[in-house]
Amino acid sequence: MLISLNDPFLIVSKIWKMENLEKGIEISRLIVKDLQGCISSEEKTMLNEWLEESSENREIYHRVQGRVNREERQRIIRKLNKRVAWERVNKNTKKYRNPVLRRCMKYAAIVLPLFVVGVGFYLTRDKEGSHPVAKVVKINPGVTKAELVLADGHKVVLGTETIDSLVSEGGVNIVKDGNGVSYLGNKEENDLVYNIMRVPRGGEFKVRLQDGTLVYMNSETELKYPVHFVGKERRVYLSGEAYFEVQRDTAKPFIVEMNGNEVRVLGTEFNVRSYKDEKCQFTTLVTGKVLLTTHDHKCVELLPNEQGIVDLQGVLRKEQVDVTLYTAWKDGNFVFRKQRLENIMEIVERWYDLKVIFEDEGSKQVSFSGNVERYDDFSKLAEMLEATGSVKFRIRNNEVYITKK
Repeated sequence: MLISLNDPFLIVSKIWKMENLEKGIEISRLIVKDLQGCISSEEKTMLNEWLEESSENREIYHRVQGRVNREERQRIIRKLNKRVAWERVNKNTKKYRNPVLRRCMKYAAIVLPLFVVGVGFYLTRDKEGSHPVAKVVKINPGVTKAELVLADGHKVVLGTETIDSLVSEGGVNIVKDGNGVSYLGNKEENDLVYNIMRVPRGGEFKVRLQDGTLVYMNSETELKYPVHFVGKERRVYLSGEAYFEVQRDTAKPFIVEMNGNEVRVLGTEFNVRSYKDEKCQFTTLVTGKVLLTTHDHKCVELLPNEQGIVDLQGVLRKEQVDVTLYTAWKDGNFVFRKQRLENIMEIVERWYDLKVIFEDEGSKQVSFSGNVERYDDFSKLAEMLEATGSVKFRIRNNEVYITKK
């Protein structure tokens, strides 16, 4: 089904019949919010129900998420004018005596142009000569991979093809567990024996520690941990980003140490981001309660939906946040809310293992909101960013050049 974009109201007439106009307006709003990444869970459920109603609905939605034709988009945006649309609908709806229908049609004049600007151009097919970004060079997303360094220095390369049983160390068996490994065994050891898990750029991995704690490791992350926890605490050392689901043990607090600062918990879920090349460390709490302490003994207690931030000077503060922005990566998504493109591309560089070059300072300041599946190739993300009309991407080998339009 090809939908013409010459007239925004023609789109609606093809997608929804007149008797379903009010529902169509609501679906338009939900699709726009979904693309912008600000849809609530209840709204997402409504949108999913609409998708399940028919294959035609799913086709429309998939076209919305498809490849962007930038020339067509710009042409439409230039032609659209909310006031003209209002006057057109106002004139055309005078013949309707039903006041409810008149209000519905006038409401459509406000919502539908926004829908067309934000969504409609996704429904066009590529014109001859149009070359969307990344069409020539395909950059694949990260995969499950890591390197395990055993206590004796021996290194084991891990990935999706990892054998079921790897090795036994310190009385604990290291075995494959889905897209990760688990440490199984309860043999008491007097000495701490450490392993190191390293996830490179373009990778992710999961490790279940001997106490049952599950750690999701993001790209370019290193975790040092005991094969078996000994003593009165469970301490691990992190560089990079990881999401922890800590097994509760009131007798042994779980401590994540990151460059001298530490997060202390008994049993909870939280995300820690501590890259060496970034200006701040971020601890984001999902459930329970944690104590964040800096190397000079300043501390703050975090509750759910709070984030503790430590900068390079050791200044500590906490903020209320939407935890989804900081935890969606472990569930296979990128979620951005009015974030600077420079910060977005720091995340993208690690996951796609590429180099980003900003050709002007203005392009770094462009802000973006949206949701992107983490396992799509880079072109999907680049096209969505280009759809803002603010930046342009060029790809050469594994380097991405960004300029402001």
